[in-house]
Formats: sequence, structure tokens, C-alpha cells
Amino acid sequence: MRPLRHPADHEGRRAGIAMGNAADRAKADAMPEWAWRGAGLKAGERPALARLFEWPARHRAGAPAIADGSVALSFEQLERGARALAHRLTAAGVRSGDCVLVLTEKRAVMAVVAAGIWKAGGIYVPVDGEAPVARLIDIATQTRPAAIVGSRRAVDAHGAALGAAAHACIAFEQVIEDIEAWPDDGRSDVPSVAEHVPAYVIFTSGSTGTPKGVVISHRSLLDYFYNHNQVLRYTPESRVFSLAPFHFDVSIEDTLLPLSLGAYVYQFRGLPLGPMLRKALQRERITHLIAVSTLLGLITDDGREISEAALPDLRMLMTGAEVCDPKLIDLWVQRFPQARVINAYGPTEATIVCLTHTIDRAEPMPAASYPIGRPLPGVDILLLDDDGRTIDAPDRTGELLIGGSQVMVGYLNRPEETAQACPVIAGRRYYRSGDRCYYDAQGRVVYLERMDDMVKIGGQRVHLGEIRQRALGLPGVLRAAVGEMRVDGLTAIALAVVLQGADADDATCAAEARRIRDALARHLPSYMLPRVLALTGEARVTSSGKTDERALLDRLRVAVPRGKGNYYIAPDLGVVAMSEGVL
Repeated sequence: MRPLRHPADHEGRRAGIAMGNAADRAKADAMPEWAWRGAGLKAGERPALARLFEWPARHRAGAPAIADGSVALSFEQLERGARALAHRLTAAGVRSGDCVLVLTEKRAVMAVVAAGIWKAGGIYVPVDGEAPVARLIDIATQTRPAAIVGSRRAVDAHGAALGAAAHACIAFEQVIEDIEAWPDDGRSDVPSVAEHVPAYVIFTSGSTGTPKGVVISHRSLLDYFYNHNQVLRYTPESRVFSLAPFHFDVSIEDTLLPLSLGAYVYQFRGLPLGPMLRKALQRERITHLIAVSTLLGLITDDGREISEAALPDLRMLMTGAEVCDPKLIDLWVQRFPQARVINAYGPTEATIVCLTHTIDRAEPMPAASYPIGRPLPGVDILLLDDDGRTIDAPDRTGELLIGGSQVMVGYLNRPEETAQACPVIAGRRYYRSGDRCYYDAQGRVVYLERMDDMVKIGGQRVHLGEIRQRALGLPGVLRAAVGEMRVDGLTAIALAVVLQGADADDATCAAEARRIRDALARHLPSYMLPRVLALTGEARVTSSGKTDERALLDRLRVAVPRGKGNYYIAPDLGVVAMSEGVL
């Protein structure tokens, strides 16, 4: 089977750069190694994540590095803080290969935390600091963290429940204090870490009802840095707008990578309202914006405030993580001739981003979606039909498989699931994306649909099976169907349940709906909670006796548009649905 590779001669380009002459030595001193060398180095030559901020700390020490509206740090402060945290973690008992659980918040100090963990030889495990306690305990049980880092409020509230001793709970506030107070001698003792060792674990929604940890190695992340920056083109002159929460791997793309190259990063922490987002973009003179389609839509609003005059510094816009309306993308393409507009694709299992498509202004706007493009340098892809045969011809659909060094180590503590997800084909290891795609006439990959029950909500991956399993575990719930639907122009999760005693008055149904949603909220993060909930006393079944989920969801999709206000009632269907505003 013939894998498709990036058209550039990746090996030849790297081979042309050597340390033998003055110009190349100057280039090496000018930027971190992953900015220009990347995959394929000998083991002793590879750069280290533990040195993430050492180059900008030497060459741009006092320059503004990162700000969040409350705290602003220079590159020297980032490096000093990372050294101090590494010392604290080591003193707390963290050893090479230990997990460090981070109860993340959208704060500038998070960059210090990630680098400090790598300096201590630990594995960075960012989780949503606002996630339900039951979910945090589940993740802690899987990772057995040697230390926990979070706000003082969070570590005091959850540290013991998550299995960490008091001395191994470190507050963000302490990390910030250490930046100035720590007696730093300027030395950086970097642990020796093999390239296959895990660098971080990102937990995603799991189809079995529990969160699933995706393990990414040091090699995968460093190769990703090199591969993707050929598209992103971050430089010390770049000013990056970070919208991604830190438990989402895009935060590495829009925060840690640009910081390592000396770029300035602004962490947006306010309410994601169009006027506030646009004001911050203008004030911070942003050159690089990465936004999932939901947030890009909020920034754009009706389009009247989006222009080159309003954002004269913009040089790159990247969207991805969920299908974006081509009309929305085209507006930015036409309004910003000086900027590159890029559609990106990448599952967490393939290290953030693995395919991109830069949109040309002359390119006709497609009816459904822009291509996700071609693989990054160092990334291989295959399209396989339902019989496992390679697809090379255009317009034939198949599953997208991703190969190369960006493919994950595996799912944490799930060897069988890892083996199923990462088959070896013709001697190369691939990740089965579960995405149905096809090649267009130009050889670009176009995303078509999912092949399973995974969806993207606000860029976050959601396995509908996890919501279904939680719902079925609730008292009184006989059957459940979960899907997605459009509500007020946004993609929302819809849950329809067959409930004992659902043939009751509206007040009783409303109380039952609140009970169900409150119970789900104790286990699921907010982005996974249904925005539309329907109750019914009966459901059609298939010939095999299973719930006819499609019929149940179709009834819900019919019921919602008929509703008035916050209640959606379809008496003839036996469905009562309520929007989030009522629950």
C-alpha cells in the first residue's frame, strides 16, 4: 500500500542543514532546534522539552512573553519560574516518568507549569479544573499522579480526593511567587529523557463511559513543533491570540510552541462575546489567530466589524477542530488579502494537527466545506475503503489513516484498544481516525463525516456513547438516544430518554429533566451536557429489539422547532423537550 507523503523532500531539506559553517551556526543560535531541524536527528542531538524556554530567555529575556489581563510575564520569568517549579516537584517526590495532574485554568502561569513539569522529568496531564469531581477522580485513578498543580482553592478542595499528599499539592499562586523569590543560580539541569517517553496525556471523551487518556511522546511533540511551524511560521515578531483552554491540546499549538520561538502570546480569559474578542484582537495587535468555527463565528458576528483596517496586523488565521461554514471562512479570505487563511485537521491521537489547507483567494467557495488539505512534512496518510484497499483515485470515500512520528504512543492503560486503533500496515504504524474522507481532483483530502458516534462541540471531542452510558445508569431511565442538532445556529447535544412515568404533566416532566441533567453534571464536563433534553414514555424499537435511536432523535428534531419560548412540546409525539435555559 502506498502512503501519501508531503510533496516536499523532507529528508533532503534537513540534510542540507549542517553545523559545519558559520551561517548555520548562527542560525542554530538564532532559534531553537525544533524551529529548523525536526525529526530524524540522532538521539544525542535531539532538543529537549525541558529546554522549552531557554532560547527566548537568553535572547529575549526582558521581552513580554505572555499575558492574561491580570499577570504578564517576560521570557526570563518563564524560564525562572519553570526552574523553580521543577525544583519543587522534585522535592515533592516527582521522578522521571511520573504523571503530574494540572487542574488547568486560562492563566499565563500555565506555560510555566508545563515547562516546569518537563524540567522535572514528569508527564504533563492537563485536565479541566472545573470538571466534576467524579471525573477528576476517575482521571487521577488512571494516572496515579505524583503531584497536583492548580489554584490554591482547587488543590485545597480536591488534592486529597485525587490521591496527592499535602506536600505534593502546589498552587499556581506559589508558582507565581517563586518567579521572583526563588534563589535561581541560572543553571538548568535537564533530565535525560528517551524520545519514546510520554510528554503529556490529554483526556478525551471515551465511548465506554469513562474518559480516555491519549499518550503523546517527546518525539511526537518535538516533531510536531518542527512540522507544523512550517505552516504556522511563528517568529519572535509574532503576536498570538490564545483562545484554547489548557486541557485542550490546541493550547500547545497557540501557546507553548509560539512562546518557545520567542513570540508573544495573549491569553483571552473573558466572556467569549464578539465585541470583547474583537477589542482584544485590536488592542494586542494580533498577527496569528487560531479559532474553532464556533469562536470564529462569534468574532465575525454579522461581518460588519471585520476588516483589514480593523485588524491590520493579522497575518494568519487558522480554523479547524470542527467543520466550519465555508461562507464564514470565505469572508476572512476576501477581507484579509495580507493574511494566510488555513483550514486544519488533526485528531488528538496524531498530535494536534497533521493536515492543513491554505485557502487561495481565487479558490471557488465549496458548498459544504473546504478541504483539510495535505499532510504536514513527516506525516503519512492512507485512505482505505470498507474492504481495506488503498484509495488513490479522487471522489472515492474511505477511512483516513494517519502515520508518521506524530502518532500517539497509545491510550493510557488500554493496550487492546491501542492495538485496534493503531494497526501496522506494510510495516508502518497508522492511527485509524474514524473519519470518512475523499481526495478531490487536486489530490487534497476532504472531510466528509464521522464513521462512529464521536462529534465535535466547540472544538471539543465528544463521544456520544459516554453520555448515553451515563444516562442509562440513572434511576428510571429505560432507554436513551443521543445525537447532535442545530439550536440557535450552533451545534448542540440532544438527549432523548424513555423514562418511567414520563406520561405526566409539564411540571413533573420539568422536574425529571432537571434531575437527569443535574445527575449528568456530576460526571460530565459542561461542554458534554445536553442543551436539549427530551422525555418520552415510549420508543420504537428495531427488529432486534434495540432502541430505534434514529427515530427517537428524529422525533426530537421535529419537536424542537415547534416549541415556543424555552419549552418545546409535541403532544402527538409524546415528547417534551426543554432547552438549557430552563434546566
